[in-house]
Amino acid sequence: MLFVTLWELNENMAEQERLTIAQKLTSSTLFPPAGVNILRWDGTPDGWGILVLEADRAEDVFRAIDQWRAAGAGFFKATRTAPALPIEQVLPISQEILTALGAR
Repeated sequence: MLFVTLWELNENMAEQERLTIAQKLTSSTLFPPAGVNILRWDGTPDGWGILVLEADRAEDVFRAIDQWRAAGAGFFKATRTAPALPIEQVLPISQEILTALGAR
């Protein structure tokens, strides 16, 4: 199952502290946790980005995101995580809903 996370860094955390946390997690076997496959992790110059990952269980996704919070309180200003589908799978579902509702 695919999941997408929109994240925003906490601007009040020093860059060096963020780098230390990131290095601690990514240079160990902690991240990503078992059962999670990171497909993309993109960031922007404004300190926000997306994480696209695969996991069979929502619990594993929870672990993946929560590890960053546990490793450094305040690392993220905000995160939003949800299951996702490729758009070619979404369009037929939308059409099914419209058809069921009697729309053209």
